[in-house]
Amino acid sequence: MKSLIVYWFWPNPGGWHYADAHVRLILGICLLFVVGSFVIAYLRSRTSNPMTKILSKSWPSAAFWFGIVGAVLVVSREATIQFMSMRILWVVWGLLLGLYLFIQILSFRRRHYTVLQSQRVVDEREKYLPKRKK
Repeated sequence: MKSLIVYWFWPNPGGWHYADAHVRLILGICLLFVVGSFVIAYLRSRTSNPMTKILSKSWPSAAFWFGIVGAVLVVSREATIQFMSMRILWVVWGLLLGLYLFIQILSFRRRHYTVLQSQRVVDEREKYLPKRKK
């Protein structure tokens, strides 16, 4: 049990280099989050549905900050900065990302709607039907 705790909370695990494919992949994903935040903001500005705009208001900033924090965690791990390179911080980052996505999906499914155009049908028989007295 102690070795498991030491594994996750060791302040300076080391062993990462920029030449490693995993490090490049994780940095690419973090860069994708940052670039994706600008793309999401652009697409959000082009959306005509007002409810979609309201529900997607936090998406660009969340994507940007998840990307920046992930990149900081990668760089601190590679540079062997103590207490910023702990493995448990990656678990916390992933759990927070999952929780944010879960809450956004629930909110979007619960609150998103579109206003449908309704057509009024004019019925010729309506003028012959009884009306309420005034």
